[in-house]
Amino acid sequence: MTANTIALVFDGDQTLWDFRSALDRALADTRVEICRITGTPLDAIPTIAEITAHRDHVALQTSGARLEAIRRESFARILGEIGVPASEETVMRVTQFFLGRRHEMCRPYPDSVPALRALKGTYQLVLLSNGNSQPEHMGLGGLFDYTFFADDVGAEKPSPQAFAHVVNSCPATTFFSIGDSLEHDIDGAQACGWKTVWINRDGRALPEYFRPDATLSNLTGLSQVVERLSG
Repeated sequence: MTANTIALVFDGDQTLWDFRSALDRALADTRVEICRITGTPLDAIPTIAEITAHRDHVALQTSGARLEAIRRESFARILGEIGVPASEETVMRVTQFFLGRRHEMCRPYPDSVPALRALKGTYQLVLLSNGNSQPEHMGLGGLFDYTFFADDVGAEKPSPQAFAHVVNSCPATTFFSIGDSLEHDIDGAQACGWKTVWINRDGRALPEYFRPDATLSNLTGLSQVVERLSG
């Protein structure tokens, strides 16, 4: 097996970049922005947890909708809830503010860029994400040979269709799924015959029913793991 027939398929959020903390900070700033443009007292605007619950409820009701559309509808409902007319202009203004702040605050982990640069050219580097964070916004532009988002693929991990789309699009014979989600990146990939590397940045305990092929606390040492598992 030669290295250039191996595709390393990376998850994005919480694997290559810290999406969670960026999301919370962006939502906090968006609450202040809603207060500013509507004149609504800050304590009358839903909390971050409540905004997240709105978004998740909309997602359940609008299965198959694109992520930005889900976020836009959730903000429309929040504006209505606080008694502000949810005009298209106001909803778009809030949505674009949120997306802009989220992109500004989302940054790769310190090990991500060095690891990807070291692997590029030896392996096919692929991004497969259920989210919509663009690598170009975080200084990762040009590092991936292929980039796939669930919004465009039409299927989310751990659906077999998401992994099949990668296989059908990349000229590789061996596929590694590298990510933080045991359900999405490990279990789903193994069901499709892929090798897996669990990125456990938070030191979580591994449940008995998951069996990643390897576990790392960050991307340092990934090349050695790939060499061992593909030898």
